[in-house]
Amino acid sequence: MRIKFLGTGAAEGIPSFGCTCQRCRVARAEGGHNVRRRASLLIEAAGHRILLDTPPEISALLNQAEVFDLSAVLLSHEHFDHIGGLVEFEYWNRVLPIFAGYDVLPKLRLTPRLESRALLSGFYPHTWLHFGDLKVMPFKVIHHVPCYGFAFEETGTRVLHFSDSSPELGNLHRHLLAGADVAIFHTPTFEPYRSHISVQGVISLVQEYSLRRAVITHINHHNLLHEELVERVAPYGITVAYDGLTLEV
Repeated sequence: MRIKFLGTGAAEGIPSFGCTCQRCRVARAEGGHNVRRRASLLIEAAGHRILLDTPPEISALLNQAEVFDLSAVLLSHEHFDHIGGLVEFEYWNRVLPIFAGYDVLPKLRLTPRLESRALLSGFYPHTWLHFGDLKVMPFKVIHHVPCYGFAFEETGTRVLHFSDSSPELGNLHRHLLAGADVAIFHTPTFEPYRSHISVQGVISLVQEYSLRRAVITHINHHNLLHEELVERVAPYGITVAYDGLTLEV
């Protein structure tokens, strides 16, 4: 299984529009891994390519990654940084299967052109979606609005993606973590934050569950610079994702 991080920024991206904070200034001046477009990733497994979330810059992200075909798009929730680029697919040159929770589907706004090309499918939590030998299970996480994480499984390999989860985890989440090869967390901030898991929260989970591999993404301009984050989490074996990072599992 291959995981490609197309974008790794939180809702504002880095540099944030109209912001002159130190982190945004560094991103503008130096570029590199401190520039983060809004979060989206690609899962490639079993001959399928699954896109998770469609931020506003999704067309540029897919062009840069040279992605010209998708088996499906999975949408985690209704916030603009996760679905704001969906209408870009009205110019996608083939039929597009789009999957979202039944409580998320009504929030999608499709143009007539996209609606004629999209195959919309709703899902319930804890039910499996099958793409050949790749299985995907959506699971609910706590957020401001209905929101889903996803478990990806292929031939004994499990990758978890917690989307915009709060730090409040249930027994199902903990069971999934115990058997995960990779767990991906959205961590806008380093210190605890009410609506998302923080970097410090991920460090605690790594220690509690001896996670094989944890990755942090969805990082905002109130967090540390990339190099500082790498230094702080390296002792715990945590990977700091950056735009364009590819992991083989």
